[in-house]
Amino acid sequence: MRTGTFCLMARGKLLSVIRLTRISLTILPATIAGTSLAAQSRPASDNPIFDTHRSSAATPADGETRGMWVVRTSLVSPKSIRQVVSTAVRFHLNTLFVQVRGRGDAYYASPDEPRAEALAGQPADFDPLDTIVKEAHKAGIQVHAWMNTFLTWSGPVPPTAPNHLWNAHRDWFAADREGIVSPIPTNKCEGAFLQPSNPAVQDHLFRVFTFVASHYDVDGIQFDYCRYANSGQDYSTAAIGRFRDAISPSLTQERIAAVDAQAAADRVAWPRAFPLRWADWRREQITSLVQRISAAVKHEKPWLQVSAAVFPDADEAYSVKGQDWKGWIKTGSLDGVALMAYEKSTSHVMEDTRRAVALAGENRFVYTGIGAWRLSAVDVARKIAAARAAGASGVNLFSYDGVHRRPDYLDTLARGVFASRCAPRRLRWLPDPPAPLPHR
Repeated sequence: MRTGTFCLMARGKLLSVIRLTRISLTILPATIAGTSLAAQSRPASDNPIFDTHRSSAATPADGETRGMWVVRTSLVSPKSIRQVVSTAVRFHLNTLFVQVRGRGDAYYASPDEPRAEALAGQPADFDPLDTIVKEAHKAGIQVHAWMNTFLTWSGPVPPTAPNHLWNAHRDWFAADREGIVSPIPTNKCEGAFLQPSNPAVQDHLFRVFTFVASHYDVDGIQFDYCRYANSGQDYSTAAIGRFRDAISPSLTQERIAAVDAQAAADRVAWPRAFPLRWADWRREQITSLVQRISAAVKHEKPWLQVSAAVFPDADEAYSVKGQDWKGWIKTGSLDGVALMAYEKSTSHVMEDTRRAVALAGENRFVYTGIGAWRLSAVDVARKIAAARAAGASGVNLFSYDGVHRRPDYLDTLARGVFASRCAPRRLRWLPDPPAPLPHR
């Protein structure tokens, strides 16, 4: 038997704290959309491949996170949210990572960013994040707020809201080596990213993330796109100027004057003159924000999980994307990572997971993210078994939106590698949520 608590909050005020007793989820008497969980159970498959997966890599005794990333397009109505939760229940999933900040907009009641345009047809008081948290918690399912960090707009049509950052603060956006800022996605850049070194950007994102953590009863927050688009960003004039200011105190006046003279003809002269210091400084801008947000979240709610969706190769993430997730784990800024291990090769997924688990150690988690949208159900089952064998604390399917219209797909998993219900992985280093308030 496991117990957990959920703090029910609305607009910043603590309403009540309810302790839920989680008996084995196989017999949890919750209902979704009028259908009991018992009625939705699936028998085990007779297919030998699934027997092999279960016996060779059994579900850990302290639980296993079985998650799905849920893209914002599935959070646009109460009906679509109920469908998300009922799908998770029916197919034995226990955690939802819901995208509530997609492109600088909000799928929750934000004081800092505009309401998502996709919610225009819904009543003003419809709050997707609040709705899915309540629906999922009633079913014993965790909800993590999945939030794009620096990627803030993409596409040729600008956002309609005047207060959207793309409209209100174009000077906050990162530029390439030529100084160009573009929202048009390419094979090297997904759109327009914010400048990580801009203090106003840092303050804005700090408010955005901590508001969600403080005002909603989420089980965790997850950074995504917490990186640069590529090694060619951010070369905005403002970022280069900040770098110059940061390193100038360690240089002689003669050296400063020499590089300034070069900069008259070469706008990237400062990064070019000090490439190693530029790379370190560039990474530090992202790391400092992760540390600041994590510290604030943990100060208020030390039981919340703080994670990041990351590139599996820690060295490539570090050197190309400025995403030092290995360092974030070692310093305790993250409780764990969700590897975007979307490769088709099961052996590569297993090796990525094994390396990450070794880096994370015993007191941090690794969830293996699997590219379910591009794989067969049988192939996904193989990768789930491989992730278990490699020591992952769980798996995360990308994404609900790519597979939920294929019930046979999820049914294959529920009859095989997810044949029995399971609680999310218990993270031993996190404190328990606060005890329930006494009845008066």
